[in-house]
Amino acid sequence: MEQKPCKYIKEGAIPEKKFDMNKAPIKQKWYILPFLWAFANIRKAVLLGKINKIDMKGIKPPYILICNHNAFYDFYVMSAAIAPNTGIFPAAVDDYIGRERQLRKLGAIPKRKFTADVSILRNCRWALKENLIFGIYAEAKYSLIGETEVIPDAIGQLVKHQKVPVVVLTCRGHHIYDPFWGNHRHRLVHPIEADMVCAYTPEQLKTASVDEISKKLKDLLYNDDFRWQSKNRRKVTYKKRAEGLHKVLYQCPHCGTEYKMNSKNDEIFCEHCGKRWKLNYYGELEANDGKTEFKFATDWYHWEREQVKKEVLDGTYHFECTADVNDLPNSDGFIHLGRAKFVHDMDGLHVKGVRDFDGSEFEMNIDAAGQYALHVEYNYRFGYFRDCVDLNTLEDTWYVFPENCEFSVTKMSLATEEIYKEIWRKRNEEKKSAAQTKE
Repeated sequence: MEQKPCKYIKEGAIPEKKFDMNKAPIKQKWYILPFLWAFANIRKAVLLGKINKIDMKGIKPPYILICNHNAFYDFYVMSAAIAPNTGIFPAAVDDYIGRERQLRKLGAIPKRKFTADVSILRNCRWALKENLIFGIYAEAKYSLIGETEVIPDAIGQLVKHQKVPVVVLTCRGHHIYDPFWGNHRHRLVHPIEADMVCAYTPEQLKTASVDEISKKLKDLLYNDDFRWQSKNRRKVTYKKRAEGLHKVLYQCPHCGTEYKMNSKNDEIFCEHCGKRWKLNYYGELEANDGKTEFKFATDWYHWEREQVKKEVLDGTYHFECTADVNDLPNSDGFIHLGRAKFVHDMDGLHVKGVRDFDGSEFEMNIDAAGQYALHVEYNYRFGYFRDCVDLNTLEDTWYVFPENCEFSVTKMSLATEEIYKEIWRKRNEEKKSAAQTKE
């Protein structure tokens, strides 16, 4: 069946108007706030959410709020947690499609994922000067498997010299309720919970090193939703609770085959060897026959990472295909660029193709040494529900949809992280060796 064109994907030349990344944030209007707080608290109450406030006595804006990121539901809990105060929060540019004006009025500022954008620091200082909360979702993307994703070490550097309290909000259960791989279907789980902790006062920041700050923040943000669900016996009876899980668990631990996993109802299975696993009421995996290789999906995910790491250490990781590329210049939506050659290898990410509308070439190259993580999408709604990777520079955002090949964007995500770590491990060893030689 032919798919209807998405109204947010257009053909034609790239418009001159692009996202204004330097536009000043907008302080939320007082008359909007009661509606925002009421809506957030109602949504939080749906899952009987509880917010545990720890060492928060006397903590008032301005302060920096750092949150983990498991689902869109995070925003409701965060809004309820900071009420009756307000804040400024970076949001990915694709969140603005068709609603930029509304999001800016709610205090959002646009951000291109995994780019070194100095406007974040400028906006942080502006918000704090205005006695507001400056919020950061440190992972810069939703968790793929309900476990905290990569948090850059720069987080410690950002908060060290701001001279305001640093608060951490860690939500638990949101990935179980609305998993990133879950085809946008909610699974009722309650009660969820969140910890809101004052990690540092301004006085404590003065004596803590950047490395100490980064480590403490990462420790406070760490979460594993499947283990949390099992430990606290949060029951999920939704019959299709495993559907979509194969998007993350793309490699069979029984036969080792990649890209042949699938899922239906409460089961995930390998179409190559036939082995099946059930995701039970409490987020635990149970093999239908034989050994259960992994009790938790997060452990399966860790195993996949190790398989990718072996390819990276061997220097053999390489993925290449044709891809459909869309550019996101502004909040009006995407411009379809055309087909391209897409390569992901030990040097980074490379896209090169020819524009449909004028035959000119387009190209983007992202150096692996500067890309510590990769944003991916499963069944992306603005891409005819296809999997894709989101590539960003300071000027452009391209959504790249691999075609006519077997692939997993999860593997690309893992490979990006492992390649980055290996590059910097080698560079640090070289620096250390050079320093020792001089001595």
